[in-house]
Amino acid sequence: MPDPAGRIAFGRITRFDDFYGQVVALYAIDPDGSDLVQLNDGESGFPAWSPDGTRLAFTWRQADGTWQIATMAADGSDVRVLTTGHGSDGATWSPDGTWIAYNYAIVPPTEAAFSDGTFHTVLYRMEADGSNPQLLGDPDAFDVEPRISPDGTRVLFERLSFEGGDQQNVLWVRDLASGEERAITAAGNAVEHANWSPDGEWIIYDVASWMTDSVPNDRLERIAADGTGEPVVLLEGTPTQAAFKPWYSPDGSRILFGCLGQGGDDAACLMDADGSTLAILIDEPGVHENHFSWGVAAP
Repeated sequence: MPDPAGRIAFGRITRFDDFYGQVVALYAIDPDGSDLVQLNDGESGFPAWSPDGTRLAFTWRQADGTWQIATMAADGSDVRVLTTGHGSDGATWSPDGTWIAYNYAIVPPTEAAFSDGTFHTVLYRMEADGSNPQLLGDPDAFDVEPRISPDGTRVLFERLSFEGGDQQNVLWVRDLASGEERAITAAGNAVEHANWSPDGEWIIYDVASWMTDSVPNDRLERIAADGTGEPVVLLEGTPTQAAFKPWYSPDGSRILFGCLGQGGDDAACLMDADGSTLAILIDEPGVHENHFSWGVAAP
């Protein structure tokens, strides 16, 4: 049986790509800080455990300069590239592990495409072996970071817009059967890295400080998955405290997220689901930890 405490994957930043941003080497560690293993040497990002913990989906830079979705075994072996085209990232697994949702770049990420506004990513899905890629969302919208609901019926994502030259990220949920979409406007317009709670009752996300003057550093919030009520602040952003890229533990009792370490570098932190009992999981001096996923450990 899988270890109920699960297994954590994270990235350690190695450099910055002009288009992609943070480039990381991937690692895995137990939630108690033991059994740290390096899985690859870099040129990757955005890990996501399969539901059974046997494989990890991630974004991997190819020889042609594009970023594609790949998977590997839990120990870093058996790497398989699943996508082709202009670029893909942000993979997430369906609850039964049979298919993967991701972002797909409609046009190549060139300076011209950025300047004239034609560049955007849309939501796609494919079988877990990379076959049968299909459009999952609105082909004209700029959608990122899909997350499939625990019951497999909905996809959560952020929709980007650039009204007046300022970027806005709004949380949306799409029903997979009907295609009906609804915005969760109460979460605001500076949402990043949203995720479901394992019971599907809550959505957790960080509020990006670079998109708003109201917080000095990213803060963590949660909101009811049906969009009702007001957001609950789980960890406030302060000049010395930040919280980003949150992920629930498999049992929903704790939250993994990026934080500021003792030296001011990005670290990996844990806290209880109500925002209490904050603790640093890993804080390597002079190194930035980023990109997180918490899944069950492979049997």
